[in-house]
Amino acid sequence: MAGDDARTGAVAPAEEEPHVERLPADILAHVLSLLPSFHDLSMAGAVSRRWRRAVGRSLATRRRLSLAGQRTGDESTARLVRAAVNLRDLDISRSCWGCHITDQGLLDISSAACVGNLTSVSLWGLAGITDKGVVHLPIIV
Repeated sequence: MAGDDARTGAVAPAEEEPHVERLPADILAHVLSLLPSFHDLSMAGAVSRRWRRAVGRSLATRRRLSLAGQRTGDESTARLVRAAVNLRDLDISRSCWGCHITDQGLLDISSAACVGNLTSVSLWGLAGITDKGVVHLPIIV
């Protein structure tokens, strides 16, 4: 067997599970919520199904979500905003290679549970939206 010591007959200890994998799901989600970069959070979600669920839980606790400069579109942005049920501040500004949101994306975002709680929405530089998309967002005073 691999890991056996043929001379003594001893079996090598099984590879121990990393400490982070022993964390309860809520604690892992809290740790992931401390990641400042959306890019880091999305990379963490690619680790495993367990981590993807933890990323979803961490999104639910966020009050601020910035997708500025990230390569996202209508569907992925709406999915993230729907997961961020406590969201207050949404930044989907576009940099030279970032968000590509259209009026349809704003319509999809407007159905998220958090939309009524938003106090700030940044749409700076999004050329794919018009007044037809913006009217679906709540009026922020």
